[in-house]
Formats: sequence, structure tokens, C-alpha cells
Amino acid sequence: MASALSPTSVAASRNDGPCTAKEFSEHIKYFQQTHKAIVRLTSELGKLPANQPLKIPGGHTIKRSDVSKYSAAYVSQLGELRKIFANRKRKTTRTNTQLNSLFYVSDQLVAFYKGANLGPLHPSEPKGDKLKDHIDILVSNRMSTSGILTSLISRYIEANDLKTPDSAGRFLPDSRMKTAFGTTKYTLRKEDLSKRKLPADVPSEKAERIKENMSAGSKSAFSRVSGRVDRRSGKPVYDQDTGLLYTTMMVFNNFYRIPPQLLSEEEREELKDEDNIMAARELQQKLSKITAYNHSKK
Repeated sequence: MASALSPTSVAASRNDGPCTAKEFSEHIKYFQQTHKAIVRLTSELGKLPANQPLKIPGGHTIKRSDVSKYSAAYVSQLGELRKIFANRKRKTTRTNTQLNSLFYVSDQLVAFYKGANLGPLHPSEPKGDKLKDHIDILVSNRMSTSGILTSLISRYIEANDLKTPDSAGRFLPDSRMKTAFGTTKYTLRKEDLSKRKLPADVPSEKAERIKENMSAGSKSAFSRVSGRVDRRSGKPVYDQDTGLLYTTMMVFNNFYRIPPQLLSEEEREELKDEDNIMAARELQQKLSKITAYNHSKK
């Protein structure tokens, strides 16, 4: 009963970020127990003469004024519960492992980001280091993660003022993008990977998808998405009439993500190299800091 009535609950004091489903369930239990305790004490005190305290186990007593204080603390903590609910960890179909797993990217994506205007490394120091000088894992090693690619395209769009105020969630691709994404062939250090043979143990359905993507390699990324529709907005991913492209660019990124089935054993081992993994992690941390800073200024 004492823990249920404590004005300093874990729900009220939590400030270390999103909670898990299990933790949120514990918060709910706390509030349920507290509510029951307040109702029970109020009922017991109502049976006693006015101003007579209620004796509870342990030699303690509770007065009506004590219950009033607990009730006030309980109501206050309900506000904390709303914050916790809003900040809870939501389920996602993409795990952190998926977002942070290294893969090789095709030469077109490397060419696009090499020397690109991505803005400053530190937004508070616009004349300081440039972000483009800190993406060696991509431009030199030809490796990236989904999280890095998502952050980089956001930086490129912002640094080059490609957003259109009248079309939320979309942007107008520039000439650099149209040139870089003119084909969607799987190429790694100028080698056309469509010439490689798929291992015999690749599942037939997966093999067919890879072959289908390779057969469309001569098409531009814009051409390949022209018939797709964004599920959220119902609008085309790429509107040929306006030239607007859906901001996330995840579909585009996937065109240049080289399937592991096309890699040699040595290339697969490089993706597991600790130095490469650490370099990707450090870049993602830098990108996350930029995103956090920008959000704080909105």
C-alpha cells in the first residue's frame, strides 16, 4: 500500500527516454493499485467519526487530509502517464539491426554523394567542417546502412533547398540527382554485377526478384518509380507532370542496395569488419546529432 501511495513513483520520475511495452504495463499497474488504495481508504475513513484517523498495519495512521494529498499527487502523475504514453516505444517492422546493418551500394549512389553539398557537420557552425568530408564509409568503402542513407538524403534536400512549400513531403530533384540516377544497374567499383552468377542455394523466389531488378538496370530510377503510388498519400512516388518526388527516397535507395547474393565471400567478410562497422556507427551518430539539433530549432 505504501508503494502504491508514494507521491514519487517511477512513472513520475522517469526521464530517460521512451519506455518499453513491459515498462509501460508496470506504470499502468501502479496507477490501478493507487486508485484502488485511495478508494478503499476513503471508504474506510468515511465509516469513522469526523477527524478520527484510520489505523493501518505497522502502527501508522492516515487522516482524511493525507488521502487528499495522495489524491492530488495521483492526479498530477496522470499527466506524467500521458507523457510516457506519447513517448513509448512503438512497434516497427524494421528493427535496429536492419537499420544499422551494413550493405554495399552501387556506384551511382557513391557518385551522387561524392562531393555533394550536404551542409555543415555541425549546424551551429555553418562555416566549419562539411558533412561531405565525413562520409568515407560510403564514398570510399561503398558501404552504408538504411539509417545513414535516410539521413543523408534529408541533409541533401535541406542543404540544396529542394523542398517545395506547396507540396508537403515531396521535393523537386535537381540535375545532379537526375544525372546520377540515370541507370539502376548493380555496379561495384565499375564492375557490372549482373555478369556474376547467383549461388545455387539462393531461393528461387529471391533469385527471380534479383534477376528482375538486374534486367531493369538500364532504366533510370525515375522511370522505375513513375508507376508507383505512395500508400500514405495516394499520390505517385514520382509525379512526371510536376517533377516532384516523395521525400523519403527509400524506393530509390533500394535500387542501389546490392543484394548480398551477388557478393563474393571476401566482400561479405568486409561487411563484418569491425572497423567498417565502427565507421558506419560513428557516421550515424554524427547524422543523429544534426537531426536532433535541427529538431530543437523548430
